[in-house]
Amino acid sequence: MNNRKSQLKRVIALALCLVMVIGAYTVRLADLQLVNGAAYREEAERKISRTYTQQASRGQILDRYGRPLVSNGLGFSITFDYFTWDRANQNEVILRLCSLMRADSVAYIDTLPITAAAPFEYTYASKSDEDYKNLEAFYADQAAQKNSAWPKEMPDAAGLMALLRKKYQVADTVSDNDARTILGIRYEMVLREFSAYNNVFTFATNVNVETVSKVSERGFQLPGVTIGVEDIRQYNTDSAAHVLGRVGVIYKDEYAELKEQGYPMNAIIGKDGLEKAYESYLRGKDGTKAVETNVAGDVTGETTLVEPQPGNNVVLTLDLDLQTVAEQSLASTIASIKKSAPGKKSKSGGDAEGGAAVVLDVKSGGILACASYPTYQLSTFSADYAALLANPLKPMVNRAISSAYPPGSTFKPVTAVAALESGTVTPKTIIRDEGVYRFYASSGYTPACWIWNEAHRTHGNINVSQALKYSCNYFFFEASRLMGIDTLNTYAKKLGLGQKTGVELAGERAGNLAGPESRQKSGGAKWMPGETLSAAIGQSEQQFTPIQMANYLATILNGGTRYQPHFLKRVVNYSYTDVVEEYQPVVLDKIDLKASTVEAVKEGMRGVVTDDGTAASIFRNYPIAIGGKTGSAQTIPSRSAHGVFLAFAPYDDPQIVVFVIVEHGGSGGNVAPVARDIFDAYFSKKAKDSPITPENTLIP
Repeated sequence: MNNRKSQLKRVIALALCLVMVIGAYTVRLADLQLVNGAAYREEAERKISRTYTQQASRGQILDRYGRPLVSNGLGFSITFDYFTWDRANQNEVILRLCSLMRADSVAYIDTLPITAAAPFEYTYASKSDEDYKNLEAFYADQAAQKNSAWPKEMPDAAGLMALLRKKYQVADTVSDNDARTILGIRYEMVLREFSAYNNVFTFATNVNVETVSKVSERGFQLPGVTIGVEDIRQYNTDSAAHVLGRVGVIYKDEYAELKEQGYPMNAIIGKDGLEKAYESYLRGKDGTKAVETNVAGDVTGETTLVEPQPGNNVVLTLDLDLQTVAEQSLASTIASIKKSAPGKKSKSGGDAEGGAAVVLDVKSGGILACASYPTYQLSTFSADYAALLANPLKPMVNRAISSAYPPGSTFKPVTAVAALESGTVTPKTIIRDEGVYRFYASSGYTPACWIWNEAHRTHGNINVSQALKYSCNYFFFEASRLMGIDTLNTYAKKLGLGQKTGVELAGERAGNLAGPESRQKSGGAKWMPGETLSAAIGQSEQQFTPIQMANYLATILNGGTRYQPHFLKRVVNYSYTDVVEEYQPVVLDKIDLKASTVEAVKEGMRGVVTDDGTAASIFRNYPIAIGGKTGSAQTIPSRSAHGVFLAFAPYDDPQIVVFVIVEHGGSGGNVAPVARDIFDAYFSKKAKDSPITPENTLIP
């Protein structure tokens, strides 16, 4: 009986417990659903809104006839989002992502100037490079931090890698090469101040769809890695790489200067070439958008807050056809010179290397072509960068504006102008070539005319035009001695030699005008009168850029107006409905040249390409009357002379000037075919305007 009572008590107690549990759950459910249901539902559906920059389309770059050289297309980008970035495991995430990219041979942004594999070495070409300047600033920041273990002086590449490994906690078990991969991206993050303030880090642009799919499939392994669609630069030509330039992400030092102009960190800006020079025209105004996500991180909506405004389009003076011909002819002519010369040790051009060609509008200074060899392709620049940097011919150097060369006999028209304008000689003055010039024989200096050195002959009695035709050194020795270096250089300066032209591209060299002034500046020995003879024929310390050489002849031919060489023709808005700016030629200087001086120079240069002139074999029976001047600029005894050629056309009404140089090309006659190819292309174009379309009605 008692046992039954005990069991009954236990059943009752268990039932009471069950009732109490059910009651508690009922109360809790009532609280969740009835009392606080709305609040909890709002929390579950709470949206997180963040603001992001909405990129504006960059303006296009077109040639003088409206043909697009650089335009925009849509492409995929891979970015890191700071708010979802796995900072605790970021080294592992970076390594996974970079390994995937390398497996697909897809480039990503890594500007740490250290080789990709051990043994580590620095890869910057010079301390003026942007990559070095960024590294220097980064290192200085680290070394200046309180209690920093970084030495004041930057160590070698291996030493810096050790410091970076410690700073970014790269485990000892990670290989050197994998460590370099991780550290390159961590370094890049610092340069671009990846943070809550600058919450988007662009890792790679213009990524192919196959790689994007793989990144998307592995999203669970790559937290914080996002895929987007953006405008990318499309290069519609393989020509003019040195002129057009590149775009790239903004860096910390650039941002310090540009933030006041409204640039966001991580913006895409012009890095070099005309992309940089015309940044203010090409850049649009970025917009902003609000992106909403729920607590799980899923995007629930996007709202445009400020519409982006596209940039303007830039129309150049450049003629794509001439540019392409100039580049192709430079390459083929150099190959031909090397092939025809009897061995690399020959001084006939067997050791020919790089070169440049410039085509200039005589009447405005507009640049129709500006070629540099060797060149590269903008579309594959990032992938090719290491090879370009290692190439001893330095293909990234724009030789047309950034390299200065001795002009050789192509300087003789300058000496002719100085002698004629100063009254030292007249067009009819006769000087007798005696082979060896003996005025300074007492001091042991007896230079000779080239024809004496080659055949023990002379040019006999000769005037200034004939001296240009036959490139008679003796005539210009005597003329320069009579007028002196000061008079010669007065006219050379008026023609723009030894000074920057002001062309829009960065990196222009001033060159050097030989004489007492430059000698004193360099701390060299006192200028001696006999040195004027060498300067007068384009040797001594004369060093000028190809664009200076083209511009000096254009100045003579148009009667003495020296224009600033330029690429800009016109700026139009993005929709091609309005002209934003029309370029007006800039006059840098003016020299009132006598008509007889101009005609004497033209006549001499006409003789060079006709009859028995020094370039007659190249232009014999050429259908257009032109003028030219060959030059062989001596360099070092063991190398061929530079081959130089300066020309204009047409003879009666000069429209264009062409200057060509091939390093160690042997002679001006060797390189003159480049000018001939350019003239062929220029004069073969009967109708220059492209068909009128809604996109280019403002272009011609």
